[in-house]
Amino acid sequence: MKKIFFAVAFIALGFTSASAQYSTRHSSRDRYQGEHRQGGSSEINYLQREARQQIAAGIQRGSLSSREANALMSRYERIEERERDYSHRGRLSNKESRILREDLERLMADTRRMSERRGEGWARDRRDRY
Repeated sequence: MKKIFFAVAFIALGFTSASAQYSTRHSSRDRYQGEHRQGGSSEINYLQREARQQIAAGIQRGSLSSREANALMSRYERIEERERDYSHRGRLSNKESRILREDLERLMADTRRMSERRGEGWARDRRDRY
């Protein structure tokens, strides 16, 4: 039990310190709307930060179990890996940006849904999704 608590605390600490590395200009909702219209990697970066922060908040509130958090983080890491693959030329195409954006939006929606269910074991019931 202590190991699980330590792991959750470590993950939460990692999320909070990682979000501190970004400037505040990306945190306002108005800024996001402008980036959303323009597309590009800045929107993807914003959505990645939001996804990490949602997972960290779920862990801190206790509304996500460690198993659920691990499943979400695995999905997040696969999305990041796909972004690295796509950006081997240094720039994402419109199609690649759209795919990443949709994946991140689905991840964020699932994170919200899992956080609201509290204890229903979403990750255990939905093994076919992974």
